[in-house]
Amino acid sequence: MDAGYDLDPHSASANAAQADYVARSAAVAEAEGARLDLAYGAHPRQRLDVFGAGAGAAAILFFHGGYWRAGSKDSRRFPAPAWAARGVAWIPVNYRLVPDATLEDAVADARAALTFVAAQAGALGVDPARLHLSGNSAGAHLAAMAAAEGWPGRPPVASLSVVSGLFDLEPLLQAGANDWLGLDAGRARAMSPVHHLPPRDLPVLVGCGGAETQAFKAQGEKFVSACRARGNPVAGFEAPGHDHFQVIGDYAAPGSGLFDGLARMVGV
Repeated sequence: MDAGYDLDPHSASANAAQADYVARSAAVAEAEGARLDLAYGAHPRQRLDVFGAGAGAAAILFFHGGYWRAGSKDSRRFPAPAWAARGVAWIPVNYRLVPDATLEDAVADARAALTFVAAQAGALGVDPARLHLSGNSAGAHLAAMAAAEGWPGRPPVASLSVVSGLFDLEPLLQAGANDWLGLDAGRARAMSPVHHLPPRDLPVLVGCGGAETQAFKAQGEKFVSACRARGNPVAGFEAPGHDHFQVIGDYAAPGSGLFDGLARMVGV
């Protein structure tokens, strides 16, 4: 078993970071103009929020982490004010979770959310040509699979930014995460972004916390190598001293490598 993939969601740093994100997100939910729990499908988890939209605004679709079995967009609303100040809509997305659903279902939901936002862009107040995908951990995996080239009906994507992600799932066959994923070698390969890359002209940002485990750092390095080999323009960052949970806060921190790198991708 690879302990580098077996994170403790109840560690002191995780608890402190998550409590901060929950409190800040609760305040953001009360913001004027917030559109909460918009349905992009029939399942109760197929919901997203839209913050800070304006006529023709760029938008960041964000997919939360939680190893595909936990987490919620509701505690990832907190970056919205920082992006609204740049004229950018923040759209956190929920998706179906394992084990009640499959990993394939979660990927389908990420793609359905993107399709919904692109189709409803005018009504939502965003520019369908300026949709940027992002996510951390399991959400980084989903963002990458939504950005992948070649799936039916894929809308245009302006950039992909991924943080502390999982891009080659075959090592998870030997990790505790497979207790709930239930992957075999074939499904792990089929669900791995390193084998389903974005179009070669799509800009990609890949980063992690400096205190991330080596297993997660190696995942990012694999994705960088695969994208560069394909010809994608790739940028990177590392958040000094931040672990897997603390780095999420940098989505709302102008001046950080994550925020500023993503802002360059968005063009603001």
